[in-house]
Amino acid sequence: MIFKNSFQSLPTLFYEPVKPTPLVRAKLVAISKSCQEMLGLKLTPNEMKSWLNGETRLEGDQQISTRYSGHQFGVWAGQLGDGRAISLGEIVAPSGRWEIQTKGSGLTPFSRMGDGKAVIRSSVREFVISEAMHYLGIPTTRALALLTGDDSVERETIERSGLVARVFPSNLRFGHFEHAYHFNHLDELKSLTSYTQAHFFPECKNLQEMLTTVTQQTARLIAQWQSLGFCHGVMNTDNMSFLGLTMDYGPFGFMENYDPEWICNHSDHGGRYSYINQPYIGIWNLDRLMICFSDSLSAESLKEILMTYEPAFYDQYYKDFAGKLGFKAWQNQDVDLLQSLLTLMQEHSLDFTYTFRQLPTLADQTPGQELPLPLQIWKTQPALQDWLKKYRIRLSSESTTPLERFRSQNLKNPKYILRNYIAQEIISEVELGKFEKLEKWMQVFEKPYDEHPEFNSYAEPTPEALRKFIISCSS
Repeated sequence: MIFKNSFQSLPTLFYEPVKPTPLVRAKLVAISKSCQEMLGLKLTPNEMKSWLNGETRLEGDQQISTRYSGHQFGVWAGQLGDGRAISLGEIVAPSGRWEIQTKGSGLTPFSRMGDGKAVIRSSVREFVISEAMHYLGIPTTRALALLTGDDSVERETIERSGLVARVFPSNLRFGHFEHAYHFNHLDELKSLTSYTQAHFFPECKNLQEMLTTVTQQTARLIAQWQSLGFCHGVMNTDNMSFLGLTMDYGPFGFMENYDPEWICNHSDHGGRYSYINQPYIGIWNLDRLMICFSDSLSAESLKEILMTYEPAFYDQYYKDFAGKLGFKAWQNQDVDLLQSLLTLMQEHSLDFTYTFRQLPTLADQTPGQELPLPLQIWKTQPALQDWLKKYRIRLSSESTTPLERFRSQNLKNPKYILRNYIAQEIISEVELGKFEKLEKWMQVFEKPYDEHPEFNSYAEPTPEALRKFIISCSS
């Protein structure tokens, strides 16, 4: 195992050495085997636990936290940083270069008023969703391992400590560039920019090409979120990956009944980060990022870069929804068909994930065919029946057979997502020291498009009594 800790080649403005605070009586409760294999990390479970918990060191590793700034809920927040996360180093493996960072490792110079800890609740959520998003095909940080401890951590109530080890090519955020620019560290900004282009965008010939790539990657990422009904919940600029990854999972959620105004974060009182706002916030955040390069590129050049956002977003968005609807390619008239479906889903309180998964069943149903209970509304509501007629006409223009379309749609519409009540069931078991449910669900989320008969009831719309879990920024 080889460490090459490139981030430390940057000016010390961007990082501080940190000593972790190990969890009390730490227990390694889960490992992502595929992530471990990707890293080529040949450690026993006990060696893994001791290293991730800060009890031991590996030759060539590091212990640093990084400094950045950012806009939070649209307001400049000044200096921020890794307030409870420590980078343990960058591993060079056949699959690439990967940074391993532990979250919940204790106080850092950037903890501000925090305690540097994480709780089991948030650590379980981040561990599961990181791997689940990966298998859904969404660019994301990965999760290597989950630890629990016996420390008492005060949030809304007293909870026990947790730690998640996450993996990414780099921790680089919009906020790293914002910090250097807004605090007038222009030489350091140049160093960071050169480092980033050399290590992560070597195919880009110049700064404008790199920023265009970042803009388009961000646009495509958010389009993918929209196609899954996923809400991040806290799209502050310091939570935005420069590499176009989903990162910093907090009060995220998958939309249940379709509602474009849905807010997954209980702390987001104004709905800034609602589902419908995510594409707008993406370009707002990119605009804040472009300001950092206003000394290097003209205003016109920066505007040209930002203008590539919308085409990239819609190219990905329509591509994804074409697949979800069973179309080989998107046609202009499909915009109205999709929008009318979403409107009907909102009016009739239809579950986003379940409805798209069941479209082949609805499209190919035969007279007298018995439909599952959640789909029977499609037989009784004239507006839904009218939409199905238009949908079938559109499908008739496709060259695929119903069986081919069924198979292709099922590869675009997951059967299983991490609904909040499922996450809570897993969390409750882990807090009791039981890990079987976590292990089983991780197997399901590794193949979210497949049939898992034992879990069929979890693929249906969330039961009314279990909807609308309140999730906040507290973690």
